[in-house]
Amino acid sequence: MYQISEIKNVHLEISSRCNAACPLCPRNFYGYPYNDGYIEHDMTLTEAQTIFAPDFVKQLNSVYVNGNFGDAVMNSETVDIMQYLRECNKDLIIIISTNAGARDRNFWQNLAQLNVQVQFCIDGLEDTHSLYRQNTLYSTVIKNAQIFIEAGGTATWKMIDFNHNLHQQAEARLRSQEMGFKNFELIDQGRNTGPVFNKNQQLVHVLGKPAVTEFKVLWKTRTQDEVLLEDIINDRIEKPISCQVQKQKSIYISSTGDVFPCCFLGFSPKTYGHGVYHAAANGQFRDHVQKNNALEHSLTECIQWFDHVVESWNIPDFKQGRLIICNDVCSSV
Repeated sequence: MYQISEIKNVHLEISSRCNAACPLCPRNFYGYPYNDGYIEHDMTLTEAQTIFAPDFVKQLNSVYVNGNFGDAVMNSETVDIMQYLRECNKDLIIIISTNAGARDRNFWQNLAQLNVQVQFCIDGLEDTHSLYRQNTLYSTVIKNAQIFIEAGGTATWKMIDFNHNLHQQAEARLRSQEMGFKNFELIDQGRNTGPVFNKNQQLVHVLGKPAVTEFKVLWKTRTQDEVLLEDIINDRIEKPISCQVQKQKSIYISSTGDVFPCCFLGFSPKTYGHGVYHAAANGQFRDHVQKNNALEHSLTECIQWFDHVVESWNIPDFKQGRLIICNDVCSSV
């Protein structure tokens, strides 16, 4: 794919734990606590130093901290890791995307002083934010953002576009400007429809208009049904692939030190995805994932299996090995 010496950007997960229970996050079952095959782990400073040798950090343009499964606020060594990266490269762009629903004043002030940019995920106002960001409080997130901004930090208000917050988006943008956020981003992550359950399996509310809202029905599908490749390719066509991370010279590193081309291929392919899309999609390439842990192997070794990913782009048919994740995410048409 490319050489480690060519890598300029890293997408990094430093924790696979999370304080929130967002209903359409892959780390749970519509908000109900459920680990579908990933390791819960906080990357330590020692592990980060092993993975990120000073010379490697010096060649980087950016590190984007946003995990597939967890949030940086859960890692007790987040500030220490960010300080290490900053010491290695004073010009490095460091961005953390977080629900910001935890940690004390010192945490947010320290991030600001280290020139770490923070994307605060705020999906509404007082009465709507927690409809998606379960277990976080709007008031707490706003307080932490204010501390960060007042300490000189560069902040972005990052808001998911939902039907239930449409009427508040203009007000949220105005509040972001008044508070001193540098940017306001309205995004669509395809997480707009589904039931929302609490830890007691009770339906709290729904997002959009989901077809099924019964916990037992959905739970049986997720835990007992087997998803095959044939089940997910029927309505898809093969498209030319233009790999975004290849252009950006980027790699994804999980909290356990596993190295993948991108976060989309980094959903714990050897274990994750029962009863959903990733069961079949991960199955296409999991056998190729070899020696990819940067705590056990050099980064050069960790990316050697990427060649199989690149080779798959020229395979004409999904059943023959064309990766459906690459086709879905990075098709050029």
